[in-house]
Amino acid sequence: MNSAIFIGAIVCLLATLVFYAGCPNQQWFKKKPLSFNTALLIALTLLVLSTVIFSSTFSLPAAIYTVITLCMLLLGTIPFFTRYAVPLKSVRSRGTGLTRDESYSTFKPHWWLKTIGATLISFPFALFTSGLISQFFLSNTPLDVKSQFLMWLIVPFWLTPLSLIFFAKKPWPPLVMLSLITLIEFAVLQVQG
Repeated sequence: MNSAIFIGAIVCLLATLVFYAGCPNQQWFKKKPLSFNTALLIALTLLVLSTVIFSSTFSLPAAIYTVITLCMLLLGTIPFFTRYAVPLKSVRSRGTGLTRDESYSTFKPHWWLKTIGATLISFPFALFTSGLISQFFLSNTPLDVKSQFLMWLIVPFWLTPLSLIFFAKKPWPPLVMLSLITLIEFAVLQVQG
């Protein structure tokens, strides 16, 4: 295995760990070690570094796709890293291993709003983002390669916001931000087209 691939994967894992540690719904620490904005800034910096490391081995579009896919995989599994420290004896006899703070009794998760809102808004976001990548980064790429790459790139761009919205306590701020980004992308595509 190429050392750049290994180092890029480690940096991506570190970025995901930092992001999860700063999330308001994280379950590892009783008190968050980082504020959300600080964790987000550090994680984004590490993700850019990981993309640069991967691009020394892959092409830039492949490096971006690798980082996004790795983040999706890691964000789905990282919350469970500390849950299996000891082997489970029986699933039926054990209660939940999740710890809940005092806000649990008054907290309303808004699962339906988060799921439906993020699904509906993140699909156009994925389409417009892949369109922008096509216009700005893949203009000299052969059509058959570009179309395949963009087709597969839509899935991570669609599912990443859909999974990230569940880290937020309130659904409205991320949905509004995603909607604004989607509208800006649409406007840029209309000006460029």
